[in-house]
Amino acid sequence: MMNSYRPITKENFQKAVQIYNACTDRGEQLYLRLTEAEFYALFLVPPKAEDQIFSFYAPEDEGFILGLFDSGVQKFFVTMIQVIPSQRRKGIGKALLEKLEQAMLCFAREQQIPMQEIEVSYFNPVNITWILPNTTAHRHPNAPGVQLGSGAHLFFKNMGFRDFSYQNSYHLELDQYEWPEENLKPYQQKMEQAGYLVEFYDEKRHHGMQELVEDLNNDLWNWQIPAEMNREGGHRPMLIVSDHGKVGGFAGPIVPDAYGRGYFLGLAIHSQCRGCGAASILFNRLCLEFKKAGAQYMTLFTAEDNPARSTYEKAGFKIHASWADMKKRVRN
Repeated sequence: MMNSYRPITKENFQKAVQIYNACTDRGEQLYLRLTEAEFYALFLVPPKAEDQIFSFYAPEDEGFILGLFDSGVQKFFVTMIQVIPSQRRKGIGKALLEKLEQAMLCFAREQQIPMQEIEVSYFNPVNITWILPNTTAHRHPNAPGVQLGSGAHLFFKNMGFRDFSYQNSYHLELDQYEWPEENLKPYQQKMEQAGYLVEFYDEKRHHGMQELVEDLNNDLWNWQIPAEMNREGGHRPMLIVSDHGKVGGFAGPIVPDAYGRGYFLGLAIHSQCRGCGAASILFNRLCLEFKKAGAQYMTLFTAEDNPARSTYEKAGFKIHASWADMKKRVRN
């Protein structure tokens, strides 16, 4: 029966698009509806040339599964699994997942890649846009894991996956944002005493951006920040904490997207510049600059146990969805 699981290709992917959009239209998922071209580019084109896409239809096209090997972080991911409602609870999803795991194991052995686990998490470079509930179609560019309380979360638990982190998606309407002067005054005083400034990054006056990247040692920022700094045409507006000219933190870039969202890579503080409230000042300055730039709203997600969430909440951000990052141990 395993041989009847045909791969999803450029010639036959239309059925998968129909299944995906039907699930969206029924309200079973928060994901954005996709055109055929959008679906193909998102799910069936490797993010990097060295990545490997895994894709299969069920024997009678009752559903499909998509997965990925990310060559950058050397990890395997489940990206998407869908089964037609009338065909659920028949073992189709389980069989699809087993087929995907088998294909990934074969690939790992052929390429001599160590494989210990498969993830369903926000580290997956395939970023699926979703619509925030209770908003006027405000969107976030990637879903960080599996939505808590969803059928998908229960399915993966029953298939042997375990939660290893929880993420909260935050949202703020920027017309409601005001600089919280009284809350930030103690932090401003500490920063002044330390000689720290929050200002726009200028490569002629500031130095140490790569040192910051090395200090943070984050899988995503290790390449995202250098890519932004070396962007063709120059980097976009970026806020930093300046430690007497040395980069002690970053936030940005400040880029309102076409849908009114304030997009940014992230916010981080160098280990030597922590403890004086620099993150709170930097984040609120980011909100203020996005509002000035014409962004209508901001979204972000952060781990449930991340102390930085208090900074977002004090700025007025509210949780609109919560997610689990999940993984399953496998034998190579």
